[in-house]
Parts: sequence; C-alpha cells; structure tokens
Amino acid sequence: MGENRKENRQIKFRVNDLEFQRLEQMAKDFGMSVPVFVKKKAQGARMKPPKIDREGAFEMARQLRGIGVNVNQLSKRANEGKAIPKEELQAVERELHALWQQFNSAIQK
Repeated sequence: MGENRKENRQIKFRVNDLEFQRLEQMAKDFGMSVPVFVKKKAQGARMKPPKIDREGAFEMARQLRGIGVNVNQLSKRANEGKAIPKEELQAVERELHALWQQFNSAIQK
C-alpha cells in the first residue's frame, strides 16, 4: 500500500474528544476532511472559511430561481401586450433587494 502515492510518509498524533470536535467543525467550515485541514494548517496555509455555507448558497440559488420564474412570467405577459401592474414589478424589486441584502451581509462576515 502507498507505493503509488506521492506522499509516502505518514504522521500520526492523538487529540482528545474536544480537540477532535473542534478540528472536525473547522474542517467542515472549509469543506475539507480533518486530515486535509490539519495538513494545510501544519504547512502554514492561510485559509478563510467561505462566507456563505453550502446550505445558505443553495437557499439563495433557490430564491433567485423563483425570482427568475416571476420575471419570465412578467416578460411573457408584457410581450403579449398585457399590462403589468406596478405592484407586481415592485414586489419583484423588493424580493431582489432582500436577496441582495442577504447576500451582501453574508459576504461581509
């Protein structure tokens, strides 16, 4: 085992349960396994966790898709020559503004 690996040396060390839980959470925040995270940190890598977690990004994408569907429906009606009530346009604008605020606050963390 390991003959074809570039890294042929293994380092083992022990941590207590609390230390492992902390390492596990930090690694999760970076989307990495504990060994990969610890190796990068040991090599002095400066890492910043993503400002938006995976679930948050999926939720924002879902909201954006919903807004896109609304805009497409309004565009279709407008192209058919139908009037678009100002309230509907304002509602879409409010949704976009709220999503932008959510995104902006997430990237400022």
